[in-house]
Amino acid sequence: MNILSIQSQVAYGHVGNAAAVFALQRLGHEVWPIPTVEFSNHPAHGGFRGRVNDADMINGLVDGLLEQGFLPECNAVLSGYMGSPANGAASLAAVETVRGENPDALYVCDPVFGHAGRGIFVAEGLPEFFRDNAVPKADILTPNQFELEWLTDCEISSLQDALQACQKLRNQGPHTIVCTSLCRNETGPDSVETLLVNNDGAWLAQNKRLSGELFGAGDLFSALYLGHFLVENDPVQALSKAVSGTWAVLQLTADRGGGELALIAAQDLMVDPADILTVAQVQ
Repeated sequence: MNILSIQSQVAYGHVGNAAAVFALQRLGHEVWPIPTVEFSNHPAHGGFRGRVNDADMINGLVDGLLEQGFLPECNAVLSGYMGSPANGAASLAAVETVRGENPDALYVCDPVFGHAGRGIFVAEGLPEFFRDNAVPKADILTPNQFELEWLTDCEISSLQDALQACQKLRNQGPHTIVCTSLCRNETGPDSVETLLVNNDGAWLAQNKRLSGELFGAGDLFSALYLGHFLVENDPVQALSKAVSGTWAVLQLTADRGGGELALIAAQDLMVDPADILTVAQVQ
């Protein structure tokens, strides 16, 4: 399968396309990366160099793919960190261009703009861009709990709250919502979950919470979910494999002290996890 991936690029570490491209390639997919930003490293290191790319550059790269006749072969578009609202608009223009050449192309949107404990960490206007423009265009949306709460103006403390919030987003267009980093009162502080809601029901995968910062976990999960879904065409199997593969990488990362993903060291476990996590249907 061929995937157009529009998100951040870093020289050091594994976030954005520096995580997604390798993960998707290890699953056997061709990836066409377009960088929304080019940074030396993740800003959480305390500083970075680089730039937010111009929307014109993104548009130009997509136009080049169109002119060369490549876009009819594109099976999916994956988007993540945008850097600016203008780049967000360019990413949606790319989705429309791809769909014009291949109406069956899937759009997976990871609305990267915030996280519990950090709040909103993107340029002004980007959260609103995701809420007002990207959500209605997406087939699959992969927010974390903070982003899900912000997008729906719903506080989540229970499974029922999360289900209602996911359904509220589904009513705006996406057929599937996958909420990551879900924490609720029923499970306590030592557990973190991933919730998938689609037309057929809802499923939960549960992990033990790991300590420390783990840069790029959401980027990796979204890529693995898309990669498995394109092969399996089964959202529940894709959820199980993506959560299991992400967990394998995160566990080794945490064992090494956290921070940048141990993506290369854990690559075999990422695609063939030793432990496949159980996914339970909850609705």
